[in-house]
Amino acid sequence: MASVTRVRVEVGFRGGQVIGSFATQETADQLERALHEDGPRVVVLDTEEGPYHVVVPEVAYLRRFSRASRVGFTAA
Repeated sequence: MASVTRVRVEVGFRGGQVIGSFATQETADQLERALHEDGPRVVVLDTEEGPYHVVVPEVAYLRRFSRASRVGFTAA
């Protein structure tokens, strides 16, 4: 079974609501592309908690975090 790469994302919506989660890199990329292009109106963001159906025109911002910026210990 292939390992799924997840990235931490934070999505802010018009009106002030914010969601944050670890999403698959593929669906985070889809949401980012949809924000930059005249793409789909809804993108399904596959997160650890389950799918979020994101209405693209309601997104105020998307923030992606690098795993390297996490605080803590890592294996050498």
